[in-house]
Amino acid sequence: MSSMKNPLVPGDATRPHAEPLQCRQCRSADHVDLETIESIEPHAGDLMVRVAYRCRACEVSYAHYAAFHDVAAVLNRNGPASGLLQFGGQYFHCGVPMQFIKSSARSVYAPMSTEVVEDGLLDVYLKTRVIQCRCGFRMELPG
Repeated sequence: MSSMKNPLVPGDATRPHAEPLQCRQCRSADHVDLETIESIEPHAGDLMVRVAYRCRACEVSYAHYAAFHDVAAVLNRNGPASGLLQFGGQYFHCGVPMQFIKSSARSVYAPMSTEVVEDGLLDVYLKTRVIQCRCGFRMELPG
């Protein structure tokens, strides 16, 4: 059986280094809460993603490349998913994708005093979108 070269991977492509998906302080993955999972450029070698996570026990955050099977093991743990996970352009809370519920515009201008001043400053608005989980958790994101 011959091995075929991936045409998307240049011959001189560097191989990213996967680090263990665990807390370096308590040396465990038992308290890891994934926060983000991002795809990476095609590369030679095992399947990997870039992850950001936090250890609930030690309250330390990490971000690095991780083997896909390590990430799957954390995602498939028994028990309720805690926190918020951003994955593939979706946000997950309670283990399900959050749904878009509305758009709005928020003013980013905050007066420096409580006195009424006619200084002619223009208000600045930021378009946002609100997403919600089935449990009622809501989050407002830049639109």
